[in-house]
Amino acid sequence: MFGDWNKVPKGGDDQLRLAARYFFFGVLGLGGLIGVLYIWKLLADFFDEESKADKATEVVSNTFQWLGNQLSSWIPVVIIFAVIIIAGIVATRLMTKSHYRKRAEEQIRYLRILPCNDITLDLDKVDELTRTFGGMVRPVRMRLRYGRPWFRLRFALPEGSKEIGIYLAYPGDKENSVKDTLRSVYPSAELHDISADQFPGPDKGGSGGHFVFKIGQNQGLPLASLRQKKQSHLGSILNCLRPGTYLDLQFSPVSWKEVEERTEDAVDDLKRKKTKDMDPEERSRRVSLVQRFTGRELSFHVRLSIWSNSDNAVSVVRSTAESIETAMKYDGAVQFIRHDWWNPLMDHNLVPIPYPWTIMTWTGDEIANLFHIPPANHYIYQEAKEDGPDTRGFIVHLENNQRSLKPDEWNEGVLIGKIHHPLEKREVRVHYEQLSKHFILTGASGMGKSSLAVEMIQSILDEWFENHDEAPGFTIIDPAREIIPIIENRLRIAERVGINIPKEKIHHFNLTHDATHVPALNLLHKVEGISTNQLAEQMTMVLVTDEETDEPLSRSKRLMAMAIQSLLEDTETHTILGIDDIFRNKPFRNKVIQNVKDPYVKRFWANVDEAEMKREADQVLNRIDHLLQSPTMRRLFCQKKMNLDIAKYMDEGHLVMIDTYGLKDYDITVTVGQLINQYYQVARKRATGSKFHLMMVDEAHLVQIPLLTEILQEDRKYPFGLGLITREIDHFKNETLMQAIRSNIGMVLSCGQTEGSDEVESITRKHIKSSFLEKLPERHAAVYIRSKRRQRSDVTTCVVQNDPPVVYHPDGKEADHRNKEKDEALLWGLEWGLEIMKSSPEVRPIEEVDREIAEYMDQSLFFDKRSESAN
Repeated sequence: MFGDWNKVPKGGDDQLRLAARYFFFGVLGLGGLIGVLYIWKLLADFFDEESKADKATEVVSNTFQWLGNQLSSWIPVVIIFAVIIIAGIVATRLMTKSHYRKRAEEQIRYLRILPCNDITLDLDKVDELTRTFGGMVRPVRMRLRYGRPWFRLRFALPEGSKEIGIYLAYPGDKENSVKDTLRSVYPSAELHDISADQFPGPDKGGSGGHFVFKIGQNQGLPLASLRQKKQSHLGSILNCLRPGTYLDLQFSPVSWKEVEERTEDAVDDLKRKKTKDMDPEERSRRVSLVQRFTGRELSFHVRLSIWSNSDNAVSVVRSTAESIETAMKYDGAVQFIRHDWWNPLMDHNLVPIPYPWTIMTWTGDEIANLFHIPPANHYIYQEAKEDGPDTRGFIVHLENNQRSLKPDEWNEGVLIGKIHHPLEKREVRVHYEQLSKHFILTGASGMGKSSLAVEMIQSILDEWFENHDEAPGFTIIDPAREIIPIIENRLRIAERVGINIPKEKIHHFNLTHDATHVPALNLLHKVEGISTNQLAEQMTMVLVTDEETDEPLSRSKRLMAMAIQSLLEDTETHTILGIDDIFRNKPFRNKVIQNVKDPYVKRFWANVDEAEMKREADQVLNRIDHLLQSPTMRRLFCQKKMNLDIAKYMDEGHLVMIDTYGLKDYDITVTVGQLINQYYQVARKRATGSKFHLMMVDEAHLVQIPLLTEILQEDRKYPFGLGLITREIDHFKNETLMQAIRSNIGMVLSCGQTEGSDEVESITRKHIKSSFLEKLPERHAAVYIRSKRRQRSDVTTCVVQNDPPVVYHPDGKEADHRNKEKDEALLWGLEWGLEIMKSSPEVRPIEEVDREIAEYMDQSLFFDKRSESAN
C-alpha cells in the first residue's frame, strides 16, 4: 500500500497522506517502547527494587546483545546469499536470452517492402500498424519456449547504390500477421520475401552508435507523437543517409509496466509539488504525462541504431542522429551515443543482446514516428539531380501500373518484353490462347512500337528456329516498310550463321507501286465452305468501308452485295471488273443472272428499276473506278486467282511478310481489308486445336472497316490472333470499332503518347492512367491484359521495356543505328526477301499480269459491242 501513491496513473495525495500517517504511528510506537523501559528504571529506583530491575535490564541487554551477535554473524552469509541469488538471476536471464536468441535465429524471416508512389500519411492506418504489431504477443506457453517476439525494421542505402530500401525481419510464427497487416495498411505496396543474404547490412569498419533517453530533468517524459504532429519527419531523416548507411529499428511489444518504470522518476519529481506551486513548464509536463500515459497505450522495447561505412561516416552519422533527435524531441528527448568499437547492426539476430543502457521503452505513438512508410509526396522519392559519391539516396518505389508478377504468371508464349520493375528482372510472355483474343499496340512515333512488335516476332522466330514443323507462324502487313526489313535481316543473318531456314515456308509479297512481281488477290475469290451470301456481305464490308450513316449509303451497300453475290454464283470466275460490268453492261448482267441460284437475288434483279439503279450505283462504281484506275490495284484485284494459300500458311507455320509501303487512303483500306478478310474466313473453318497463327497489321488506323468490328465482337475464339498496331489511338474515328475494342480486346500495349492517352485510359477502364502514359520513356510500354482466372474476369497490368530493334551486317556485326549502316543492313535484309518472292510460284511478273487484264477488258468490250449489234 505504501508504494501505491507513486503509481501512475493511480497515485494521488490521499495515498501520500496515508503513507505519512503509518510512518508517524510507527515512530510513535517505537518511542513509546523506549519510554516504558525508561519508566521501568525510574520505578525500580523509587521502590528500592534495583537488583531486580538490574536483572531485568541485564536480561533485556543480553537479549539485544545476542540478537546483535546473531545478526553480525549472519549478515555476511546473507550478503553472500544475496549475491549468489542476484548472480543466479542474471545468469539465468543471460542463458534464457541466449536460448531465445538461438530459437529466434532458427525461424527468422525477411521481407523487402516496396512502396508505391500513391502512399499518403494516413494517421489511422499508421495507428493500425503500430497497434497490430503491439498486439503480436505470444501465448504463455510459446513465450516460455521462444520468448517475446522481436521485429527489425531497416532503412538501407548500400554502398555504391542510390536506392534506399525498406526491409523488415520478423519471427516466422508471425508471418501471416505481419504480411496481412502490411497489406491492409499499405495495399498498393509490394512485399517480397528475401533471403538472409539479401537483408543488407554494414561491412566491418565505419562509425555509428545507438540512442538512449536523454539524461536530465526531462528524462522519462513523453517523446514526440506522430498523431499530435500530424507530419512525418521520416523522409527528412532518410535524406541524411549516404551510400553505405543504415538506420536500424529493433522493437518488441511489452507490458505497460515497462512504461511505468520509465516514467517513475519523472512522476516522483512532479508529485513532490502541489499543482499550485508548479511553474507553467512543470504543469505542462504533468498534463503531458497524464494525457499521454493513460495505461491504454501499447508499449515497445526499442533499440535504435545507426551505422555508416561512408567515407564521411562520422559526419553522416552525426547528421542522421541530429535529425532523429529533432524529430523525437517533445517534453522528453533521446540522445545519440556514438561508438566505433561495437556495431549493433553486425548482430543479425532479431533478439538483441541486452547490453546495459541500449534498450528504451517507447509507446506506440512514439515508435510510429519511425515505424511507417514515408508519404510519396516527399522529395525522398525523387532521385537526386546531382551525381557523386556523397549524393543522397531516394526510396526505390513502384510507379503507376508497375507491379511484380508471380513466377507462374505470364511466363509462357510470345515475349512482349522484360518487366520494368525495381526488383524483378524477368520476361513477360503471353500465351497463344490469350493472343487469340486479339490485341492493340499503340504509341506515338519513336516511342517504341516497332521495338515491341519486333520483340514479339523475334520470340516466335526463336521458337520457329528450334522446330519449324511444330512452331506457329505469323503474317506481317507493313505499310511503313519498317518491321519487315528488320525481320528479314535477322532471318538472313540466321541463315548465314548456319541455322536451317526452310525458304519454302517464307513468303515475301510486295504490293506496292514499285513491285516487279505481284500475287493475285481476287476480291471475288470463293472460299470453300462459306456461302456466297456470306462472302458477298464480307466483300461489301471491305469495299464499302464506311458505317451505315444514311439511307443512300445503305442502299448502295445492298446493291453492291447483290452484284457480288451474283458474280460469285456465276459459273465463270470474275473479278472486280465484273462489278463494273454488271451495272454498265446489261447483256453481261443478264448472262450472269441466268446462273444465279438464290431466288431472292434473282427477284431483286427482275424488279430493279434501271434509272434508280443507275443513280444508286454511282457510289458503288466510284469506289470500283478508283481501284481500276490504279495499275497497282488492277494487278492485285483483277486477276482471277487467289494465289495466297492461307490455309497452308496457318497449318504449317509459315512466315509471311506483306509489304504495302506507299499505299494510301482507299487503296490501303481495301488491300489490307481483303487480306484480313481472307485470313479470318480461313481461320473460322479451322478445327479446334489447330496451330496458332498471328497476324500483325501496322498502321491499322488506316483500315477502319466494319469487318474489324465484326472480328473483335465475335465471341468464339479461333487459333488466330489479330494485332492492330497504330500511332495515337485517337486516330480511330469509328466509334463502333472503338466500342468493340473497349469491350472485347484481350490485350492493350501502349507506349508513350499524349494525344491518344485519354482513349487508352478509357479502353483499359482507367487501369492505365493518361498522365502515366504521357510520362512513359522510350521503349517502355504499359500492359493491360484481360483474361479469366478461376472462371472470373481478371485484369493484369504491368510495365515492360524492350530492347532496340538491332540489325546486322553480313559479317554478323551489329549495325550502328546512328548512321547509314542501319539503312544498309535493312536493305540487305529486304533484298533477301525480294529474291524469295521472285522465285516463288505465287507471284507473276507485272508485264504478264497487265497483258492478261488487258485481254479480259478487251473481251468485255467486245461482248458489249456484240450485244449492241445483236439488238
